[in-house]
Amino acid sequence: MKALPATCLIWMYGALSATPSWSEPQPTEALNVSIAAPAFWCPYACDKNEPRWGAAVEIVRAALASGGHNVTYQNSPYERALFEVRIGRIDATVPTFKGEASDFIFPKHAVSSTEYCFYVSRDETWRYSDHESLGNIHFVATSGYTYGQVLDAYISENLEQSVTLLRGENIPDRMRRMVRMKRVDALLDDRLLFEFDKNNKGLINAGCLPERHPGYLALSPKTPDRSKAIAEAFDRGFERIQANGQLCQILEKYGLSARFVPHLDAKHCSR
Repeated sequence: MKALPATCLIWMYGALSATPSWSEPQPTEALNVSIAAPAFWCPYACDKNEPRWGAAVEIVRAALASGGHNVTYQNSPYERALFEVRIGRIDATVPTFKGEASDFIFPKHAVSSTEYCFYVSRDETWRYSDHESLGNIHFVATSGYTYGQVLDAYISENLEQSVTLLRGENIPDRMRRMVRMKRVDALLDDRLLFEFDKNNKGLINAGCLPERHPGYLALSPKTPDRSKAIAEAFDRGFERIQANGQLCQILEKYGLSARFVPHLDAKHCSR
């Protein structure tokens, strides 16, 4: 074979090194999928150092593993996780509402369903009934979340006047402390997160928003071909673990009913 000129070899090396290590796989190749979510999202997503990663994360892992794919999981504040996924540094976050990341790529199947409720101190008489009932209270919520069109508009219009949004780590504990210290009248939180958290003594449910939000594996728009391949692999795997009962086994491990997953047929689960 005729030797290649040095300049040609240099060009070839540069072209190879510029190719992303996670370039679009062939359908038969195993995918290595990176996922990020907050550690305080139990039972959806939990501490990566604990044996149980959270029901939503485990559903994703089981669905992809059924097709021979691998999941790596890390904890990150939600807004940071969304940013890292948006720029393609991480493949996905879970569970995410479509309204929180409309430019992301989503599979067909959702992995969770969320209901938001207001919580107040036991001695507080205020109760949520509708949009008009918010007029006399100051509440705290989480930055980066969407709570539905009407409430999102209310939050935007009243930010820092009668609404406070928190960012960063340990948001549930910080919100509860603010209510207990009377710095705000109420907190707005995911009902399941609140009830799963042991740090909720002295606080009671003051009413819930009417709509429920499906949560998805939200994949990076930066790498659309790769994200679509992951979404398709997840959907195929989701249908496998639903059919073989593994999906319901994951829910049962966390004490969750079939209602946790939108459109899941309850007859597949014993709870």
